[in-house]
Amino acid sequence: MKKAANIIFIILTIILAVVIFLFSSDTRDESGSKSSRVTRIILSVFIRGFGKLGEEEKGLLIEKYSFIVRKMAHFSEYAALAFLLYGSFYTSNISFRNNRGIMILITWLLSTIYASTDELHQMFVAGRGPSVRDVIIDSSGSLFGALFFTFITLIISLVVRRKKS
Repeated sequence: MKKAANIIFIILTIILAVVIFLFSSDTRDESGSKSSRVTRIILSVFIRGFGKLGEEEKGLLIEKYSFIVRKMAHFSEYAALAFLLYGSFYTSNISFRNNRGIMILITWLLSTIYASTDELHQMFVAGRGPSVRDVIIDSSGSLFGALFFTFITLIISLVVRRKKS
């Protein structure tokens, strides 16, 4: 069971890393178009009457909120990456797997290194470039993802201990 979970975590980690790379391979216009579509969907869910607004009003709202949606996406995708990476370590036989502090640190470092290389990759994409701010946001998301996995494992272990006693 544990080996199967480890394989699943590893596969999902790799898939997400590839997806992040592919998103970063989008040109500025492609990335902006995707962000606008996602922002439109989010606004249609959270702003009552959004669908009844004129296209110009919708466009202004999309422009206003697109930045925050993009940055939340950065945070979220790296939180998910760190969560999966931590899961890969947690379900493995790595010697440091029982040391939560080391697990968090290594997960955070590897995710932050990936975020940095991903930003460097954008130097070679039309209209894109590296952003220290994005690495900081990605790194924050990574720390959150690792801490969240730790929190979940702590809760599960507490529940298991209570059931045994």
